[in-house]
Amino acid sequence: MRVLITGFEPNDDGLNASELVVVSLRDNPTQEIGQYVDCIDFKILPGNTNTLGHVVDETLKAFSPDICIGIGQARDYNKIAIERMAKNLRYFVTLDAAGNAPKGKPIVPNAPIAYWDCLADPEDLVSLLESHNIPTRISNDCGTHLCNQVFYHFLHWKEIHNSDMKVGFIHIPALPEQVIKYWSESPFMPIEMTRKALSLIISRQIQSVDPSLYVG
Repeated sequence: MRVLITGFEPNDDGLNASELVVVSLRDNPTQEIGQYVDCIDFKILPGNTNTLGHVVDETLKAFSPDICIGIGQARDYNKIAIERMAKNLRYFVTLDAAGNAPKGKPIVPNAPIAYWDCLADPEDLVSLLESHNIPTRISNDCGTHLCNQVFYHFLHWKEIHNSDMKVGFIHIPALPEQVIKYWSESPFMPIEMTRKALSLIISRQIQSVDPSLYVG
């Protein structure tokens, strides 16, 4: 069993909530994922639309995960958002970290227009997190920026390799330090709550793929 969790390097302000939380989980695992730490890999992806696909391909080839969950920040969200679908479209209203802003270009030419996620029981994940007092929702629109792009790359790789890999993408709210430094009107979620949310999602996915790994 291998699990891959990804975040993004900073893009526009020197901080990215997904990088901070993913690195935090890597360096200081929560109780929920501590028992699985030997089977979880963490990767911070570049914020460059032109190199992202190649990095994803090389990463998936290197780790061969059974479960792949991408994490991205959404500065206007006040809930954890479990994304349902990735679409084959890049339309950037803000520059990526390399200064790119494609307008209406496909992520993969001549590929399907969209893919559905394939995490186990997304609706049940909402109930699970809410039972821990963590605001959560299902999202039907992953946007058209880097988060949607990496989600699409994951799902397209799964399709062309006829893989059984479980794939999902989670948007997380901004962190308090981002609100203090940059986005004074933005909603946010404390990092410990975000860590808890992602840990619950990760552990539930591991248990769904291989219940024998659950040790209580």
